[in-house]
Amino acid sequence: MPLAAYLAERQISMHCPLLPGHGELPNKLHGVPYRAWIEEAEEGLAVLRQRCREIFLMGHSMGTVLSAHLIWKHLDIPIRGIIMLAPLYDVPSRAIKLIRFLRPVVPWFYPLRFKRMTKLVHERLHDFDPTLDLDDPAVQARLPQMTRVPTSGIDEMRKMADIGRGLWSQIDVPALIFQGGKDIAVSEGNAQHVYNLLPNEDKKLHFFPRAGHELMRPFEPVHEEVWTAVYDFIRQRSSLENVSRRDAEAQGLADFQP
Repeated sequence: MPLAAYLAERQISMHCPLLPGHGELPNKLHGVPYRAWIEEAEEGLAVLRQRCREIFLMGHSMGTVLSAHLIWKHLDIPIRGIIMLAPLYDVPSRAIKLIRFLRPVVPWFYPLRFKRMTKLVHERLHDFDPTLDLDDPAVQARLPQMTRVPTSGIDEMRKMADIGRGLWSQIDVPALIFQGGKDIAVSEGNAQHVYNLLPNEDKKLHFFPRAGHELMRPFEPVHEEVWTAVYDFIRQRSSLENVSRRDAEAQGLADFQP
């Protein structure tokens, strides 16, 4: 993940768990229950506890709910902050809520049948394989099968949104939120809902009117601004950063860099 590499280059230890069914073509989500995603997030937090003196959590879309769950469940762990990219408060349409009834008889959803989803689907394909030539007729012929999404996976994500709505008002840690105005997967109102519910006064919402769902990816023009804001949020709220800076000043190191 390029954002993780950017932070690692700045001496911030990163751990990026790959959720079951993710990191592959979307058909791999078939049969994966939402509890598997929670379990993977729990394992990721256990790894961080072994390696890091303090922890910040960052999630994208549904991953923001997983981060909120970890904070809510592990009150014994002093999480320093949460970073949310396109946070999920509710699914983008009522039709998705009906999938719970349709999934036994309609196993697959084909997003390329809907023109408004083309850009998002192409972004996800390039995220999976940056070398993929979407203008190649052979590739185009395969796209419907490559991009089909199991309705079971969509419904499990709907369940995660339901879980999140019961958590946001209990997540009392500093928060940084990003939302794009052209995000068709998570509407802009989601971020505002989450922001309003968070009880901690140290919270900030960055809104980018022209950005889409993948606003932290290198192909998105605002990604550099997002990356810088994430780094500054962590650096400014890290107790280790503050201790290091005080030590440097005490030693007369005027040019100290964290």
